[in-house]
Parts: sequence; C-alpha cells; structure tokens
Amino acid sequence: MDEVDRELLRLLDRDSRRPAADLARDLGVARATVQNRIDKLKAKGTIARFTIELGQGAETSLVDALVMVMLAPGDSRKIVARLKDMPEVETLTSVNGTYDLVLELRVASLQQLDRCLMDIRRMPMVADTNSSIRLKRFK
Repeated sequence: MDEVDRELLRLLDRDSRRPAADLARDLGVARATVQNRIDKLKAKGTIARFTIELGQGAETSLVDALVMVMLAPGDSRKIVARLKDMPEVETLTSVNGTYDLVLELRVASLQQLDRCLMDIRRMPMVADTNSSIRLKRFK
C-alpha cells in the first residue's frame, strides 16, 4: 500500500459515498485509477465494506452500548464467530488486560439491549462482562 492508497482510505473513511471523480480530483489521479485502487483494496480485504454513520437525529432512537467481555481459557474462535454474526454487534475488538474483547452494540431499545446482554452472558466461555450505555459521542 502506497501513500495514494492511504490517502484514498482516509478520504473514504470520512465519506464512503464520495464519487470516484471527486476522489480522483483530490488525489490528483484519473478516475479509473481510483476505481482500480478501490477494487484492489476490496479484493485484498483492506476495505471490508462500505457503511454509513447515522446522524444526530437518527441516533436518538437507538441505544449504543460498550461491552467488555472476559473469556474463560481456551480457543476463542467459536465465540468470536458467534459474536460477529450477531446483528447487534457493530464492532468486535480483541484487547489486552482484564477483559479480552470489547463489543460495540447498537439496538433499538433498552429491552433489546437487555436480551442481547443476556444472550452474550449465556455463551460458553464468557466468564464475565462489563457494559456501559453510550450517552454521547464526541467524535
């Protein structure tokens, strides 16, 4: 990955819907070059998906939570796969320290959050969880 790819990723991270022509203009390359680079980054798995970030108005009807998960010793691949398949899980990150995983959940209600947390706590290998509801996102 060269500097053009890194800048392209930075621009896409800010707005993944920008037209290739606009990206090409900002990068100083041809539109076809931008499209080819995006295709290669997708093929290599550098770009996994294109998504949206909801604005302030839409976010008020959703509940975001951060959940730290401590796992029992053993092979965690199965539980990671199960967590990745849950539609409520926005991000899943492996971390060091007391907890092993950090999940960002997005649900429609507190009742749905409660059900989701109960499902996670019942999974084999989950030794402990610690969760917090996101009140405000600053960045």
